Amino acid sequence: MGSLVSILKLVAIAVLGYLVIALGQTFVLELLLGGQLGLDSPPAILAAATLGTIASGLIGGYLAAWMGGTRPLLHALLVVVILAFDAVFVLVKHVGGNPIWFDLGGALTLMLATASGGWLRSRNRRHSKPPGSEPASAQSPRSR
Repeated sequence: MGSLVSILKLVAIAVLGYLVIALGQTFVLELLLGGQLGLDSPPAILAAATLGTIASGLIGGYLAAWMGGTRPLLHALLVVVILAFDAVFVLVKHVGGNPIWFDLGGALTLMLATASGGWLRSRNRRHSKPPGSEPASAQSPRSR
């Protein structure tokens, strides 16, 4: 029963990370940029979409890693797995007039940003130790 709960927790965290990314992407690409992103978009729109994609991925990956607690990078990578399935679906369906490499580039950017968010959380977690977690030999004589 415990392993089933662990698996359900892993899946729930990955889905929540994915939902955060989807909401971020919808906000940036649809609401802010009007949903008309394509290869022929002005450079400022392409740059804004790229920054929005990176921010969504970083936040979703970091959040999944943070919620996961132990093994934070694993949780972010599970979000990447969901993103990979989503990318395959979008690329196979190939809706829109953009070349496949354009959509694939966006998907890979999002996946890399998501994994980077998890890496940032795992790095942050390693470098921040709670007070009192040091062994007694490492503490100063006054703190003992």
